[in-house]
Amino acid sequence: MNLKEPKTVTRYVVTMQRPGDLRQLAHPAQGRATYATPEEAQAWIEGALANNSHDTLRSVYGPLDALQVRPCTCWAGHFDPVGVYFDE
Repeated sequence: MNLKEPKTVTRYVVTMQRPGDLRQLAHPAQGRATYATPEEAQAWIEGALANNSHDTLRSVYGPLDALQVRPCTCWAGHFDPVGVYFDE
């Protein structure tokens, strides 16, 4: 490993709101659920809202207006998120 390579990078993820103001990843903590840009993550939200039942989405993700894109520290190389919870 090149010691000058960063160990972590910033990617963008979709987050959801849980009871008690807990914000967490909306998807598994895997690199395939992270995005290079905030626009790509926002496109996931818009696509999900346009192509799925809102009742079904609410049953999985909670309040739909609380789905938000957040920057996320991820491990370089495979982009798995370092953590799953976010400060509000």
